[in-house]
Amino acid sequence: MVDSVNRSALRTLLGEAVAPLSNLSHEALSPAFAQLGMPPIPQEAGSKRERVELSLGQVPDAELPRVTRGVLERGDVDERPSLRYQLEDLLWEEDSPPEIPKKARRELARALDLTDLAQHQERFLGLLDRYWMIVGEGVSFEELEVLLLDGYRPVTLKDRIERHVFRNPGDWSAEVLFENLGAFEARNARFGRFLEGLVSADVLLDEHLQQTTVGTINDHLRAHGIELRQTGTDGGYPLFAVVSTRLHGNQRPKNIIFASLTKPDIRFRSSVDNDIEIVGGDATSTLVYDREIPNASNTDG
Repeated sequence: MVDSVNRSALRTLLGEAVAPLSNLSHEALSPAFAQLGMPPIPQEAGSKRERVELSLGQVPDAELPRVTRGVLERGDVDERPSLRYQLEDLLWEEDSPPEIPKKARRELARALDLTDLAQHQERFLGLLDRYWMIVGEGVSFEELEVLLLDGYRPVTLKDRIERHVFRNPGDWSAEVLFENLGAFEARNARFGRFLEGLVSADVLLDEHLQQTTVGTINDHLRAHGIELRQTGTDGGYPLFAVVSTRLHGNQRPKNIIFASLTKPDIRFRSSVDNDIEIVGGDATSTLVYDREIPNASNTDG
């Protein structure tokens, strides 16, 4: 759970996000409060702006994440990417996501083939737009003058991606793309969700490529106690989530041993993770089950 400083920051950002509610009529404010899970404030309490401020002020700290989810689901900040980005970061960190070190991020980026990831331009750009600020926050006054006088508009990160990734494939590697997105400095939850999106069926329309990409990423995550693990299916395609392998209940089983005619020589690599090693000649005559145990609903028969 996040500390009081983060909740204070979340309240401040929410104040900015819900301020435009004061543009509604007095009559429309009450339904809007109800939709967002904010307390009702009677019309006689003051102006529309004052009613919005009073309502948010009465939201307990523990309920701020729920109101934030409401703001994001309503799309109230869709036209303000920077604010949406900050709200998402604070909200997602509430779940205490596993830490993904910068070194692991850079190494896995170097190992990824950007051509494979970006096979479907609109889907890939949609993912980038979902998690990163690639189109900017709008046009400033100075940029507007340039637009009006010279007939040009500011070049966005999306423009550069379209140029270096799609029109001139090979210009950028995955590492260069990640650098430009700010992925190496992003919060753990955002980076983890981005990885989940990269290997989703929304971006990669080939299950083999999904599995191959997951394997490449996991080669650089598992040393840090993290992995992309299949948690379900999406339209028949595997669905992956970033999980910590060090949390109780997240470890894959490593101690189901069978098909051995003799008592094997077992050593523990990690007593915390219950990670075992079978040494000597026993390793070739013993079977160890170390795969995910499927849910009963996902099995046939």
